[in-house]
Amino acid sequence: MKILLNGLSVVYPISGVGQYTLQLGKALEALLGDGNVFWFGNNVSGYGHGYSDHKGANFINGVRHHVKKGLREVPGLKTLVHLWRNNQFRSYVQGITPSLYHETNYTPFSFDQGPTIITLFDVSFVRHPEWHPKGRVRYLEKYCLKRLCDIEAIITISEFSKKEIMNLLGVHAAKIYVTPLGVDCSFTPGERRMGSFPDHYILFLGNLEPRKNLVRLLAAYRSLPGSLRRRFPLVIAGASGWHTHELKKALRQFQKSEKPILTGYVSQELLPDLYRGASLFVYPSLYEGFGLPPLEAMACGVPVITSNCPSLSEGVGDAAVEIDPYRVEELAEGMNLVLSNESLQGEMKEKGLKRAQMFSWEKTAKKTLQAYEEILEENK
Repeated sequence: MKILLNGLSVVYPISGVGQYTLQLGKALEALLGDGNVFWFGNNVSGYGHGYSDHKGANFINGVRHHVKKGLREVPGLKTLVHLWRNNQFRSYVQGITPSLYHETNYTPFSFDQGPTIITLFDVSFVRHPEWHPKGRVRYLEKYCLKRLCDIEAIITISEFSKKEIMNLLGVHAAKIYVTPLGVDCSFTPGERRMGSFPDHYILFLGNLEPRKNLVRLLAAYRSLPGSLRRRFPLVIAGASGWHTHELKKALRQFQKSEKPILTGYVSQELLPDLYRGASLFVYPSLYEGFGLPPLEAMACGVPVITSNCPSLSEGVGDAAVEIDPYRVEELAEGMNLVLSNESLQGEMKEKGLKRAQMFSWEKTAKKTLQAYEEILEENK
């Protein structure tokens, strides 16, 4: 079996989609052997380490990222780039003979040599378009939703997302395969910590965008007793997204000495050290397809507070404190409870480690490979 993956998402700053593509591709190569996984787009030799390295070339990658971010605002340019990439893709495919094409970034290219499979992580742009830039919603409507009738199958990452795809997009259940995400083996407990960071802190990790619920997180943190805030500063890590003016407004409510630490993008190889230094990981997202950061934090031995939305509950099981993400006081009570109770912290760490061990990229790849086999059999 020869698999064609779109590797364009494996680029600095590598996002959740990029990590999924990279980790799935690595795990598939381990199962299928060298020469059976093809990557269209960016050079991912060395498994993409060059794109997430925090030294050297990262400066150039950062400049490129900001240039591309600015160009995205040019009306119609994203459509032109997609059409140009589609022509590149068709030329690339002519030189290989893949069994199927797996698009991991929502917008499939034209492919007629075999089945096309698309991963839809979530359909938040349909359920909550107000949480996304208008241009992105229009682009996904045109190049994702209108193409679904041309593809053979959808892979998604939780039972919750499967139901969303069925209910919102009208896709039949038999066409959807669920393959939960994996936790990389680098996420383990240990003594290594991020340099120049506080000895104790509360951590949030994720792109800074509306559905991550950061404004309510900041309000909950501000309501904590001063002694806790002084002992446990809040660290917000992640690449800048959109609607950041609301976040900036909330940050201005803090005195300078207690203002949360915003790290910006943190490269993949530094994330385990970032997690390990945290006394508590908080992830009050309003909507997720799966929600991998809570499990990564658990794998590093960190207690977790997260939202009680169905997809996150699927992942964390009973190993986290779950809260209503719309209730600021409930989030604050949860943080106060965990940070003030060492016995509870120990219990949560133990449960979290066991829960995280249930998820691996090898399992993800095996489930994905099983889906490939069924789809190829159906399309003989």
